[in-house]
Amino acid sequence: MGRRPCCAREGLNRGAWTPLEDKMLRDYVQSHGAGKWTSLAKRAGLKRCGKSCRLRWLNYLRPDIKRGNITDDEEDLIIRLHKLLGNRPVISPFMLTLICTFYILLAFWHR
Repeated sequence: MGRRPCCAREGLNRGAWTPLEDKMLRDYVQSHGAGKWTSLAKRAGLKRCGKSCRLRWLNYLRPDIKRGNITDDEEDLIIRLHKLLGNRPVISPFMLTLICTFYILLAFWHR
């Protein structure tokens, strides 16, 4: 009685994205903008579901995603905030505005 998976329809690609699919999605979003992901997938010529396109864009292809190691300033900020606020999960949204992504924090504390 549950919902079908978003990519359950026949003819849709599942699994790893190819560089060509990445380029098609990137080009389409740059010329038409992000949003309306269900129709974007069809208009861009991708055989992917809208959810897959949205997640690929948000997590991998956006130009403003910070990649690489954290800077010394970011590390100092993490340490100062941790000393000030402790391990309370309530501060996560606050920290996310100061530091690029939550994954940077996870990588820092689990290294």
